[in-house]
Amino acid sequence: MSAISPFLDGLDVSKPDVTTPEEVEAFKAFYQRTKGGLIASHAFWLEFRPDVLKRQRARARQTSAHEGAGMTLPHVLAYIHLYTILAFEEGILYEIKLAQSGGASRADILDALALAFLHSGPRGISAVAASSTEYLRTYEDPEPVQKFPETWSFEPGAFKSGIDYSSPEASAEDLRRLQDWYLRTIGEIPGHVRLLAKHRPALLKAYRNRFEHAVRDSLPKQMVPYMLLNYNVVRGNADGIRENLLLGRAFGMTKNQLLDAIAWGMSYGGPAALDVVEASVGELLSELD
Repeated sequence: MSAISPFLDGLDVSKPDVTTPEEVEAFKAFYQRTKGGLIASHAFWLEFRPDVLKRQRARARQTSAHEGAGMTLPHVLAYIHLYTILAFEEGILYEIKLAQSGGASRADILDALALAFLHSGPRGISAVAASSTEYLRTYEDPEPVQKFPETWSFEPGAFKSGIDYSSPEASAEDLRRLQDWYLRTIGEIPGHVRLLAKHRPALLKAYRNRFEHAVRDSLPKQMVPYMLLNYNVVRGNADGIRENLLLGRAFGMTKNQLLDAIAWGMSYGGPAALDVVEASVGELLSELD
């Protein structure tokens, strides 16, 4: 089991109304070891209502499928992605530290941040800069470990549509190649692609240039639909959920891996976010092995 697993946080979640001094010390030691110290929200509940914290930690232990309980880095990187979009400075830094404890290289972190920049705007990256610049400057890559599922792989050309980026204008050939990429990869063309191709083709090309080159150095291609699926669950975006579930399926992600990304989105989207998942991709999920 991964050293950053929530199962190792020292709390006996079967007894939420009783918290011993030994549990408190074990919990603090876990966070010191994996994140450099307690986060403010956990310290608050530990002082005033530890039962609330214990029930939250019990939920965290059930969020990932048991087959993935020992490999927690994907959802940690997804939280770096989400917290950057939310401009949550404390969260960005402690998840970077946790990712490092889980085996992430600095290149992994920067790839995740580059993808987040597509949706965070300057505000999100300003939060990264304020909280994490010094830490990233001196970041030491951990010893290599099996940090992602064995079938996941870094593939530099995975998102290349064949668009010619030597000029800013979008030619008919550029648009054809992009649409072919979507049809070949996920089997349909998303609405935003159809709209921008018709009304703002140069903007579509400029966005696609950013998207195709965000993950540059190390992240497995499967982390892109994982992070974007998680984010779209949080914001309740049905079309984004569908597009990224289809992309994850095309990249060979298992049903449980896709459900992990969805389930971690419930932490911020609440159970109502899963109503959107059921409406948009419930049948697709049921069809997966």
